[in-house]
Amino acid sequence: MSAKMKAPSRPLPLRHATGPLAGPLPIPNLTTEERLQRIEAMGQRISGCVQFMCKIGELSGTSSEAKEKAVTAFYERMVLLEGHLARIQEELQLG
Repeated sequence: MSAKMKAPSRPLPLRHATGPLAGPLPIPNLTTEERLQRIEAMGQRISGCVQFMCKIGELSGTSSEAKEKAVTAFYERMVLLEGHLARIQEELQLG
């Protein structure tokens, strides 16, 4: 008897083609310059994700329901991220 595979209740972490699992990684001894370089690289990867999502209507072979679900999840996470990053910027500017 074969059991059906059930989708995980939480999404699995994404893998970057050139990097490890997504998420905060304990990387000791980074300089400010190294962190800024990594922030810039992440920004470029995120920009690619945003561009892909903005063209989701052109994606064939994917249901409109799946597209809507992906857009909704992406939007919700972007809203949270934007809020967190804006707070960091505001705290720095206020000193």
